[in-house]
Amino acid sequence: MSSRYANDFTMDEVRVFWDGIAEHEYEHANEQLDRVHTQRFREAVKRLDLAPGTRLLNIWSRIGDGTPWLRKDCPEIKLVNAELSLEMLRGSRRLNPEEAHVQTSLHELPFLDDSFDRIMSLETLEHVPDPLLFLKELRRVVVDGGRLVMSLPPSFAEWTSVLNGILKFHHGEGPHRFLAPREVRDMLRDSGFRLDDYRGTLFLPIGGAGIERFDCVIADLVGKSFLGQLGMRSFYVCTAAV
Repeated sequence: MSSRYANDFTMDEVRVFWDGIAEHEYEHANEQLDRVHTQRFREAVKRLDLAPGTRLLNIWSRIGDGTPWLRKDCPEIKLVNAELSLEMLRGSRRLNPEEAHVQTSLHELPFLDDSFDRIMSLETLEHVPDPLLFLKELRRVVVDGGRLVMSLPPSFAEWTSVLNGILKFHHGEGPHRFLAPREVRDMLRDSGFRLDDYRGTLFLPIGGAGIERFDCVIADLVGKSFLGQLGMRSFYVCTAAV
């Protein structure tokens, strides 16, 4: 049964879009964006608190470009990359042949209850037809007290999609709905997660590492939560409530 948060696009529409850009356009666009793209991995590993033996689900793993960041932070994790797009998954298997890969729906995950200690979900929720169902599945497969680290653009950032539709500076978002932070907080609560930390980031595509340091200064001045309303990418660190 769909929740009140359900969108008007389907899983098949999402999958077809990302299958269509997986082989060349996705990698090329992300190479152009460079630190803007990889900022999500740098920030996520700071918050995952990985240790040897940690069972980590990387959901919506794309072509596996987050894997090197995870392995560098803690080589001995038990990592599973899960992805909706079969073409994206093939790219990840090519780049990371030693890793575990699973194709999955975003509404029903093929894992037993309590299969993971940590979950990383980067730029995923906005593409899920029913985001509350997705979060409930994440809660089911993570242990009590386990951690979820998410990143996603806030609703304010929708103008970037409109601008890209005109200027075509990257492949686009495909079927999506950027979510207001209030909606995300409500869904996290309703799915059984406790929000421990929330912050927005500017991640402007200029200035390299310098702009990221500036981003931290701005967050200190105006507040992490306020920046999350207006920034381009927000991070949510959550605990699976008991």
